[in-house]
Amino acid sequence: MREYFPRETGHLHFRYRGIASRALLFHLRRMNETDPLLSEGFKQAMRRMAATVNVISICVDGKPMGITATAVSAVSMDPPSLLVCVNQAASLHPWIGDALHFNVNVLHRDQAEVATMFADRKLEAQRFLTGWDNDCLSPPRLRGAQASILCRRIDHHRFGTHSIFIGVVEEVLTRAEVDPLLYLDGTFCSANCA
Repeated sequence: MREYFPRETGHLHFRYRGIASRALLFHLRRMNETDPLLSEGFKQAMRRMAATVNVISICVDGKPMGITATAVSAVSMDPPSLLVCVNQAASLHPWIGDALHFNVNVLHRDQAEVATMFADRKLEAQRFLTGWDNDCLSPPRLRGAQASILCRRIDHHRFGTHSIFIGVVEEVLTRAEVDPLLYLDGTFCSANCA
């Protein structure tokens, strides 16, 4: 029988039939170490994984905020929910943890300029000037987006350099044409970018 239990050190220890697994303890310790070759290999692998480009938006004290993100995924269909991963160094990170709602604006192929604007902190003042429904009663919604998914934030977890925010879907708006903006090998493209 396998047992999982935390120790005072903060590491998770495993026992199998009463015997601690030294190999597993070794691997858990290595998770906290950065192997440059492994990191570079992982980055190269991720460049080969196409991802839909999104803008995550919130409103804090009457001020709209947002960032470009590709780490978005459905969690469950019942209840409809999704997760977004936000780098802890991102400008949005300190605020999204306290926000009641966030909006996932799935970008259309013709919105690469929006993705670039929300990825560059120097362009922050221009982000919400045009193309947004923004009353700050709810998070801003990008007009013409492939989809806009309003979520009520219910949980979050920190892991490594990022935080995972989980939201239950409260409203969905979609565009008729299906042609999302993708990010692949360091560039924006459409679904037929091969």
